[in-house]
Amino acid sequence: MTGISDDQLREMAQHRGLRLVKSRRRKPGTGDFGKYGLTDMGGEALLGIGADGLTASADDIQDYLRSSEQNTWKQSADTTPDRPARKETPRPPEPEKEDEPIRRRAKRISPDRPARREQEESAPARPKTPSKAKPRTSLRLVPKAAPEPESEPEPGPAPQPVLRVRAATTEDADALAALLSQLGGFSLESADVAANLTSARKAKAGMVLADLGEIVGCCGWAVVATVHRGAVGRLTALVVDKAHRRRGVGTAMLEAAETALTKAGCRQIEVMSDITTNNSHNFFRSLKFEQASYRFVRTISEQASGERVRGGED
Repeated sequence: MTGISDDQLREMAQHRGLRLVKSRRRKPGTGDFGKYGLTDMGGEALLGIGADGLTASADDIQDYLRSSEQNTWKQSADTTPDRPARKETPRPPEPEKEDEPIRRRAKRISPDRPARREQEESAPARPKTPSKAKPRTSLRLVPKAAPEPESEPEPGPAPQPVLRVRAATTEDADALAALLSQLGGFSLESADVAANLTSARKAKAGMVLADLGEIVGCCGWAVVATVHRGAVGRLTALVVDKAHRRRGVGTAMLEAAETALTKAGCRQIEVMSDITTNNSHNFFRSLKFEQASYRFVRTISEQASGERVRGGED
């Protein structure tokens, strides 16, 4: 079965009057990480909700929703009664008509009938009185009003693009340079971003992008090999465009980074965040990150680096 996003599952559930529940576990392999459940709008459990947490997969939820749709159509077809056949009402028999008596009228011929006909023939014909012609009434043709043009229906809202998290490539250098400039304090050229991305790949680091028809976020990470803690996953950059924040974009990219670091053998993940960026601090605290140390930074000057190299040669 092909994969389906959480937003598509949630929309399918809402169309059927149900509610999708997703596990809040962020670490793979713990509890009910990656599992789902279904309830009705009243909160009553329907699928994938047990005493120890959620148990259903995305495919289980999709199969349940599709089967419920087919059952709904079948139930509607079974419960719809057939249209009753039209009953013909018998017509009452017509009463037989009795033979009516035939009555003959005797014609009476008056003896003066021929004389009256002769008088009528000998009398002069009366002149016909001309009838008064009625005046013609002139009709005024009223032009027919032209039909009003039909108004075009207003276009509906454009469909919302689906969030896609994918790996970054050197072709995304221009969009990445503009996005990373929102971190503040420095600016990058597209060529520098492309070169740094190539170097990161050689060092087995990675970066994903949030794509909504345009690049709206990026998340980079690296694997740090330590003696006392083993392989540690470190987030090196996490930026979401200002116009698309607080919509789950950062959380989706962080899940992709955590999955990649887990496959690389990391058991811990750490984040470096600017001390003045309070919004990012609150974001990581909401995802169960704990502040465990301080970070100290010093820039290495080219002059000091050259002196160390010459001192080592001596």
